[in-house]
Amino acid sequence: MLVKIHNRGEGGGSGPVDYLLGKDRERELAFVLRGNPEQTKELIDSLSFKRNYTSGVLSFEESDLPDNKKQELMDELERHLMSGLGANQYECLWIEHRDKDRLELNFLIPNVELVTGKRLQPYFDRVDRSRNDAFQTYMNGKYQLSDPNDPSKNRTMSYAADLPDDKRKMAEHITNGLMHMVTAGEISNRNDIIKSLNDNGFPVVRETKKAISIRVPGEARNTRLTGAIYEQSFTASPTLRAEIEENSKRFGEQLRQRTEQARKLYETKVREKSEYNRERYKPKVIESHRAVKNALERTQQRVEKVAKQNPTDIQSRLDYRDIGNVRTVSTGLEISNDSINNRLKEYDRVTKATSLHNQNIRNEVEPTKQRIRGTSESISATIKRFAGSIGDYATAVIRLAELRREKRIERKPSIGFGR
Repeated sequence: MLVKIHNRGEGGGSGPVDYLLGKDRERELAFVLRGNPEQTKELIDSLSFKRNYTSGVLSFEESDLPDNKKQELMDELERHLMSGLGANQYECLWIEHRDKDRLELNFLIPNVELVTGKRLQPYFDRVDRSRNDAFQTYMNGKYQLSDPNDPSKNRTMSYAADLPDDKRKMAEHITNGLMHMVTAGEISNRNDIIKSLNDNGFPVVRETKKAISIRVPGEARNTRLTGAIYEQSFTASPTLRAEIEENSKRFGEQLRQRTEQARKLYETKVREKSEYNRERYKPKVIESHRAVKNALERTQQRVEKVAKQNPTDIQSRLDYRDIGNVRTVSTGLEISNDSINNRLKEYDRVTKATSLHNQNIRNEVEPTKQRIRGTSESISATIKRFAGSIGDYATAVIRLAELRREKRIERKPSIGFGR
């Protein structure tokens, strides 16, 4: 079994779901094993993180496995990637593929923790690679699955997982032909590989330290070939096949030891990841409960500290107080009863003083009201008299104007004085 985490995760949910099941949900030999495709798609679409999902595959050399073993491996993978989280805290869609002459269990995880709504990152290669490698080795040993690390399984050619089937089959055919020439002694290094490709109608257009790119007739894009025989340092050994078989035998003999070592490393890494996830995604109600619990523990510690004091000292601090009709005992932790009584007396004194002051104010207010009322009435009478005078004056002015118009008197009468 090979555990592969894809280096993708940006965009909406249509891309990964449509690839796994087909746009019309009719991809041949594709089956939903766990989860709801449409629900997973909608959940991914609702996110606004830089990477909205994590996807990957458990790829088997075996053509099929019993259903119970599939379920166990899916549970194991979820524990691996979502260590410490409950089933209600994440979403994981599982799709089985059997259209490539082997079994593949594909998984798709929206990158969100469902309780808190925080971003969830199931796999970060720089941190989680060692745990992933230990998981793969441990599971292959535990379930007796074909291990890609077995020397007998080492590929002389590798290719991208999403390489179209026709290109992959063509690349496998080319590599198998070259390997036959290696074992026959016709090829001894990479220069011989390049010459053979050119001679057989696959011109080499680019060389790197780890790969060769060829032009395939009828294809618009070049095909990149990677693997042991395409590396710059490749040299064919006359005993190559025997060395591979010997290494594979030794690998099988060390299976139990290797599996146990991987298990210990894996469990340690899972515990570390579980602690991190539980702390990061703990619900707020748990935080509140923990704060209350801590407060209660601190109070209990203070009580125990008092209880550990010398009994004689505690007895000497006992103080009998009367509060109302109830006789109580104070240990010094309660407020002094005398202090309470003094506060009550002070309150009564201030209340009485305030009441007396208010009464004096009321006694002063009523005569003042009477004086104000009399002054108001006097002002009103003065205003009326003044208004009457103004009215008489206005009438006289009007009458004088009329007389002047009638010329009954001179406009400017002269006033004489006796001689």
